[in-house]
Amino acid sequence: MLAALLNPSAGNAQAADLREAFAAAGPRLKLTIADQPDAIDGLVADLAQRSVELLLIAGGDGTVSQVLTRFARAGQLETMPPILALPVGRLHTIASALTGAENPAKMLPRILYSWGKGVRRIRRVPVLRARIGDAPEAWGLTASLGAPGRLHRDIRAQKLGANMGLAGLLAKVAVQPFELERFEAIVGPFESEPEPLALPGFTAGVMSALPSFFGMVSPFPGIDGLSQIGVHAVFSELGPMATQASLPGLLLGRMGPPHVWHGELTRLGWRNGDVPDVVVLDGEDLRVPPQAQVMIEAAARVRLVVWRDLPVPVAENQP
Repeated sequence: MLAALLNPSAGNAQAADLREAFAAAGPRLKLTIADQPDAIDGLVADLAQRSVELLLIAGGDGTVSQVLTRFARAGQLETMPPILALPVGRLHTIASALTGAENPAKMLPRILYSWGKGVRRIRRVPVLRARIGDAPEAWGLTASLGAPGRLHRDIRAQKLGANMGLAGLLAKVAVQPFELERFEAIVGPFESEPEPLALPGFTAGVMSALPSFFGMVSPFPGIDGLSQIGVHAVFSELGPMATQASLPGLLLGRMGPPHVWHGELTRLGWRNGDVPDVVVLDGEDLRVPPQAQVMIEAAARVRLVVWRDLPVPVAENQP
C-alpha cells in the first residue's frame, strides 16, 4: 500500500490539482488531508498497523518537519516508510533537493508509475533533532543558525517587505544594508562532535544532509548528492559588517573569508545569550529564549526517495 499526506493549507495554488491527481491514483493509495499535529498523529498510528511501501508528503518544508517530529515522538522514526516529498508549499526546499521543482500534479503519475515498475532510489540520511530549553523536541532535515536564522525570522515578520526564499534574500543582503544585530555572533562555548570547533563564536551556520537547499544555496563545496555519513556544517567567525558582506558567498559555497569551518558535524550545542534568538528547522521558526540551552544533532536516520530523473510513463504495449 502507498500512503500520502496532503497539507491543505500549504499555500500553493497547485494543491487542488494535486488532490485530484491523488484521487485518480485509485485504491492502492490512501490519502490523508491534514495540517494539524493531532491529525498527523492519527496517520502515524494508522501506518503502524499497515504495511506501507512509500509515504508521499505533499506540503512545504514545515510539513516534512511535522511528519518527522510526530513519528519521532511515537518512537517510529527509524522504522517509518520511505519518504518522498512533493514540491508543494511556500517553501519546498527538501522536495526541490530530492525530487525537483516540477509541477507536482504532473509529477505524481510518473512517480506512481515508476514505483509500480520497481524503480527505487532510496538513501538513508541523518535527521536533525533540535532541543531548545524545556520545549518539546523537533526534528527536521535542515537547520539554519545565527544570521541565516535571524533573516528567516525577518521574513516571517515581514520586516523585509516580501515573501522570498533564502536565494532571493541573499541577493537582497548583498546590496541592501541591514541592522547589524541581525549578523551578531552566537557565542560559545560550543559542544560539538566529532571534534571541538576552535571558534569563540559564529555568525552563519547551516546543518543539513542535503547537498543544497533554499533554492540555489549550495553551502557545502565538494559534496555530491546526499550525505550518508553525517551532517555537514559551515561556520564563519566574522564581525557583523563582515558577515553581511560575506554571507551570500558563504552560503553559495564560496569559502573565501578566513575562520570558516566546514565538514562533518554530528552535534552542535551552546547556551544562548541574553536576547531571544531563533533556529530555523525545515523552514519553521524555533524560538530560543535568553539563556536557553540549544542542542542540534544528527540523532537518527530515515529513508528518503530521490526522484530527480523520473522515467516518463509509456503504454504497456509499447516496446
